[in-house]
Amino acid sequence: MLYFRTQPDSVFIAFVKHALHWELQGIRRISSANDVDAWLVGYPMLGTMFTPYSAVITLEELLIANENSTVYRLTDYHWFLLYECLKNYCVWHNDQVHDGSVPFTMLGGYRFGLVDFETMTDRYFWDQEFMELLYANVAESDDCLCEGNTDPSALDLSYGLRPHPHKLQLTLVEETAWRIPEPQECGQWRLP
Repeated sequence: MLYFRTQPDSVFIAFVKHALHWELQGIRRISSANDVDAWLVGYPMLGTMFTPYSAVITLEELLIANENSTVYRLTDYHWFLLYECLKNYCVWHNDQVHDGSVPFTMLGGYRFGLVDFETMTDRYFWDQEFMELLYANVAESDDCLCEGNTDPSALDLSYGLRPHPHKLQLTLVEETAWRIPEPQECGQWRLP
């Protein structure tokens, strides 16, 4: 299970699973065509942090962790990838429901009408500091991480590099501290 701010229920876990799987299929299609331009056009923000291959590997790891009973802490790179997957899937899903082609979709035995992406991220994401990864800038840094005895995993996007594999490792959470949602947040007709 992924360590969200609020403990995910089976409905949210099913939604995340389908969003990750849907995005994984899209990235695999681009990856199989071996078209870097299509990757950067289709995924302009993800393309700054991931290659198609590293995105596929990371999505597969997130899918496995999402279904596991063990709780895993995500890095900012995971949060960013998950955010983009959920955003893209919500847009596609809501288009399907909104254009009238289907009144709802069935995912994992659950019926989903319109999905409120902003409320979902407010409830389940700890924060959105991971978005700062997009704006990393070496010119703003006082120190050059290249000088001295620097851990190579500390070099990041500010130097035009992809994340080091150590920055893409999920870590086990020993003790969870889930946020308990307010009662008025429950019983809505829209997810979450």
